[in-house]
Amino acid sequence: LAHAGAIRVLGSVDAGTAHTDTLPVERRRGISVKATCVGFDYKDTRINLIDTPGHVDFSAEIERSLWALDAAIIVVCCVAGVQPQTEVLFRALQQEQIPVFFFLNKTDRAGADPDGVYTQLRRLLSDRCVRMEDEESAVEILCDVDEDLMEQYLLGESFPVAENLQRLARSGSVYPVLQGSALKDEGVDAVLDAVLSCFPEPRDTGKLCGVVFAAQQHKVLGRGLWVRLYGGTLENRAAVTLPGGLDPLTGEEKTLQPKITQICDPAGNPLGKLTPGEIGIVYGLGDTPIGTVIGDAASLPRKIAPGTLRTPLITVQVIPEKKEQMTTLRRACDTLASEDPLLQVQYIRSLDQLHLSVMGTIQLEILEELLQTRFDLKVTFSPPAI
Repeated sequence: LAHAGAIRVLGSVDAGTAHTDTLPVERRRGISVKATCVGFDYKDTRINLIDTPGHVDFSAEIERSLWALDAAIIVVCCVAGVQPQTEVLFRALQQEQIPVFFFLNKTDRAGADPDGVYTQLRRLLSDRCVRMEDEESAVEILCDVDEDLMEQYLLGESFPVAENLQRLARSGSVYPVLQGSALKDEGVDAVLDAVLSCFPEPRDTGKLCGVVFAAQQHKVLGRGLWVRLYGGTLENRAAVTLPGGLDPLTGEEKTLQPKITQICDPAGNPLGKLTPGEIGIVYGLGDTPIGTVIGDAASLPRKIAPGTLRTPLITVQVIPEKKEQMTTLRRACDTLASEDPLLQVQYIRSLDQLHLSVMGTIQLEILEELLQTRFDLKVTFSPPAI
């Protein structure tokens, strides 16, 4: 953001001032809880960056972000190396055929071993990981991937290594590897340039096609839906045809046609219109669930299915400080569940108990804090059950 001129002052995760960590709990703890989208211009190209949490308890945030991506950057620590979560994410991106490159971060730290981590990438993830600055290794890997390049090489003919590396990276056939230190501001320009050269431009599907991948609440405008548009256009005051569930009498699929009241860019500025390749916040579509496809589902580049990356592991009972707050607590938990499809809420009427299915204990700590700061509800949780 700083290199692109989108912000004037650098933020810091450690200081709780990171620009993509907007929740009070994120700033205080120095961790990302929600996926955040920010837009900026770099070398005459509009880039929408979705910054996702890294912790496994917030995998739902990453999974929903996959629905909106054209490509992904996986950040790997040069000290800790490849983690199990790194492998899970990479396999998910491979399965969806999303182009990837790696950034080996924290090269400034004591014990940093970028060479060792690069070896890990090739051993644990893919032998098609290639350092962009290592031309000799790049030639070998490119020839293994592309038969035409192999034929040229065997005939003693040269070929432009950088151009072919970028071409194969855009198709997801190879995975470029860069390194640097975000803290020391080393290697950031190379990352931005690689986004332009190694990632594909958005494709227009032609037909109206988009996906709701997140939701937020605005004090004035109400519930806003984060929409990635793949084709067609959305405009203020336009009616949108959405699935309305099954008719209980006929069993037929009902449709709804709410009207858009406002469309904003990721920063919250009024846009009025959303075009293919763009991400925006759309207001006026009511309680439309996350994961809803707007328009032609067949035109989506990948499937939309919550729970394919991770599923909730534990169940707890959530207990309000005062018994009479149970109805308010249920509404609050339903609101949070509408923003997180993997947060499952079950109310047992006969026992007057509210149960939550969650990913892990870190998520419980965050939920406890969110219920207090956002809804003014103090709660406790029962011991978790698998």
